[in-house]
Amino acid sequence: MDTLNSVVNWFLEHCANYRKLSPHTLKAYRHDLSQFAAFVRQRGEDVPADVVDRNLVQRWLGTMTIVKSRTIRRRLATLKSMFACLERHGRLADNPLAGMRSEVKIGISLPRTLARTTIKSLLRSTRRSIVSTRSAIKSLQDVALVELLFATGMRVSEVVSTNIGHVDMERLVISVQGKGSREREIPIACDALREALRRLIAERHKEHACNDDPLFLNRRDARLSDQSVRAILRRLATENGLGHVTPHMLRHTVATLLLEEGVDLRHIQRLLGHSSITTTTIYVQVSERSQRQVLARRHPRNKMII
Repeated sequence: MDTLNSVVNWFLEHCANYRKLSPHTLKAYRHDLSQFAAFVRQRGEDVPADVVDRNLVQRWLGTMTIVKSRTIRRRLATLKSMFACLERHGRLADNPLAGMRSEVKIGISLPRTLARTTIKSLLRSTRRSIVSTRSAIKSLQDVALVELLFATGMRVSEVVSTNIGHVDMERLVISVQGKGSREREIPIACDALREALRRLIAERHKEHACNDDPLFLNRRDARLSDQSVRAILRRLATENGLGHVTPHMLRHTVATLLLEEGVDLRHIQRLLGHSSITTTTIYVQVSERSQRQVLARRHPRNKMII
């Protein structure tokens, strides 16, 4: 009989080797399953996998009194995914969580976006850094990084995974491998991004970089990490008094601004790499909220005192 620890390890290896899930997703799965295993181990060192039932899972969920509703839903989804996979591959006779639903209600969390003035200040200040005392290539990289995040709305994991060879300056497209190993091409549609990439790649070629080398490097000339990208944005925002700025806020902002400019939702879906357009419709609500704020502030009726 398989133990809980053994099926957890099998599932994580299956997700990595066969489902080709992203490192970010694997990390989340590993964290959720280790939390559950730690809870179950209070009943013993290790237990057979078939002791898990709905009552046990409900008790585990019930211990999460200070955990966000969305996190609880995600942890349950992780467990359900594992047990469905175990049943499908014959590791368990029956899935104890089949059809189980979470009673936790979560509201719609609208994406956090940046004001146009904040975006302009960030882009302007980054370009000024080229003439700073720091090395030219690092300054060029900062410019290309910020332009890329805002022009394409790429996820930070997609940005750091980009190699020089993924950027086709002749066809003006960037090849991206997104969630679930889904590949897409993003047009280089902004002149500022095209020029920033051209200059950065030209400098990298002077250092004998090849197409398989990372586009963005850290101080040790290794691939830039997710955390490093966030740190760069944090530094640029702090230096210019712009408040909190993250890669995902840039992603949300460009999607919202494109929608406000009348771009079809399908184009935004393809740009962001959403597998379902339902995910993209969240930006419609952001746009409607912005419209309400503008009307409330500028509608002439609100300025008429009668």
